[in-house]
Amino acid sequence: MISALRIVAISTTLATLAACGPEPLPADGTGFEGGIPFGTYTMVGFGQEAVPTRDARIRLTPGQISGNGPCNTFTAVNAATLPQISVSTMNWTDNPCGHKGFEGRFFEALTQASQAEWSGGVLKVKSPLGWMTLERSGN
Repeated sequence: MISALRIVAISTTLATLAACGPEPLPADGTGFEGGIPFGTYTMVGFGQEAVPTRDARIRLTPGQISGNGPCNTFTAVNAATLPQISVSTMNWTDNPCGHKGFEGRFFEALTQASQAEWSGGVLKVKSPLGWMTLERSGN
């Protein structure tokens, strides 16, 4: 016969295991995926250059990357699970822009991005065109 103490121990173990299951990913820019926090980030560096205007942002949410350059906005589908990045579709507005050189390189680098790293409060996104360095700026 199983003692009451064993039944309590088994019940506690099962409850603990049930709590370890995967949690649904929130769509509001909070939470993590693959160690990368969802939310909004402002670009502060691109390759070896600083971005003093800080007018390029990305927002990470489950399966999507969206944001803006100095003049245009974009949305992209991330077909991979973070920290891996695989942009399968990217759409952006096409407003006239005096920052076309920077903005074009930013959009192109994001389209070709392959992974993200989160370390020391800084998000780094790897692309063949150079690492993009971003600071968290909101949910």
